[in-house]
Amino acid sequence: MISPVQAWVGEITGLGAHLTAKTLHAWQMNQVRKTLSYARNNGAFYKKRLAGIDAEKIISLGDMEQIPFTYPEEIIQDPFAFTCVPQRDISRITSLATSGSTGVPKRIFFTENDLERTMDFFALGMTTMVHKGQSVLIMMSSTRENSIADLLQKGLERIGVSSVIHGHVHDVSLALSAARGFDCLVGMPGEILYLCRVDASLRPRSVLLSADYVPESVIRAIKDTWHCMVFTHYGMTETGFGGGVQCTAGLGYHLRDADLLIEIIDSKTGAQLPPGEVGEVVLTTLRNEAMPLIRYRIGDVARWVRDPCLCGGILPRLDKIQGRKDNTLFLDCGTSISIHQLDEIMYAFPGLRNYRAKLVERKKLLLTVDSTHDLPEELLAHHLPGSIELEINYDQVPPFVGKRRIILD
Repeated sequence: MISPVQAWVGEITGLGAHLTAKTLHAWQMNQVRKTLSYARNNGAFYKKRLAGIDAEKIISLGDMEQIPFTYPEEIIQDPFAFTCVPQRDISRITSLATSGSTGVPKRIFFTENDLERTMDFFALGMTTMVHKGQSVLIMMSSTRENSIADLLQKGLERIGVSSVIHGHVHDVSLALSAARGFDCLVGMPGEILYLCRVDASLRPRSVLLSADYVPESVIRAIKDTWHCMVFTHYGMTETGFGGGVQCTAGLGYHLRDADLLIEIIDSKTGAQLPPGEVGEVVLTTLRNEAMPLIRYRIGDVARWVRDPCLCGGILPRLDKIQGRKDNTLFLDCGTSISIHQLDEIMYAFPGLRNYRAKLVERKKLLLTVDSTHDLPEELLAHHLPGSIELEINYDQVPPFVGKRRIILD
């Protein structure tokens, strides 16, 4: 089955049967020129940032390098400078917690039309996993209006699929009881794996993992234990929540190409990288009304896949997200470690439900492990940088910890 995302992109762009990578690129560049003009004419930030840019000369992806990057810190500093509509037209404001000394939240704005496009994409993407008459338990976000869970629930209604918003997994017994009988479970990787390791008897038809890095070890564990299909979704608040979703082939993300233009760049030089080379993801929104973003440096690490998908899709795809730049911690010895590397290692151990990691003075790794049995420390140490000191303590670690990271002490 060809990913339904491809047909949707053809419909939204008007390219239909003429949709190819080449025609899509031309359409996207036309939208980029419109976005540049719209953002410059309606927003204070881009009026200044794009003052020297001739939008009509941005014809190809390479021409995008003429445009300065946008950084998360700039949104934190003055989010309202990015808005391009009157405050009365803003339907949702999302505040994202940030790290650092100030901890000032990052605020992202949406109009009703922005949210409508998100619901359409959610509905479309879920048709790979569920169909009319089936049911979904949403084990993330909240019931608040226009939250991710609420938008997903509204999207599912459009394809005749019922859903219940359970929210994050705080009470394991309650969550397991709630999950029984649903065709599909949607949640964060660590929380869903926790349920999987506690109760192997659940039999959802499919699982969708989202809202955090998804380790391959987690995917394998859920597939092997619950005997179900496992899909992953890539997106963030800045993309309007939806970004890309896997098809049944599971080989990269079929992207929301009618709404997003993605570049892969060298994080040090800022130069665009060719397909196949791993670099930093840079985002330009193509139809956002409230808060367009142009060459926004997300910080995620990935690469392009240009080969046709096994599902029959012909458009380029974004390969598996390999982590975030700011989640890589450098050790005194010159090597590094990241939560993404550690997750791949730790979740591969049978019986491990959850863990916390703390790096002390950049040379000692303290692990608090919630597991049914002790871990093979020698094997674990073998996978870690050779110079790092390892200490393991066993204790309960709740399933919900938010986005995973190594605490730096």
